[in-house]
Amino acid sequence: MQEGVTIGATNGKKEAALIGDNCFIGSGAKIIGNIRIGNNVAIGAGAVVVKDCLEDSVTLAGVPAKIVSHNGSASNLPPFQQTNQ
Repeated sequence: MQEGVTIGATNGKKEAALIGDNCFIGSGAKIIGNIRIGNNVAIGAGAVVVKDCLEDSVTLAGVPAKIVSHNGSASNLPPFQQTNQ
């Protein structure tokens, strides 16, 4: 996870996101609400994720975030974290 990332609840609820294994979250990304993110997902800098992304090994970007690639987090993680790719 990079700097300036927000992972939080919304609308007075206590539940925040459930993020899978080996995910990369770019600078300034926001993950808001009781949503689920799959494994090996890359979230681009400045993305705002407000809906579930259960698909593994994809890249999310944009506002609101959507799948922009089926190349997940592998290239963004150190080699010791890439065991499940």
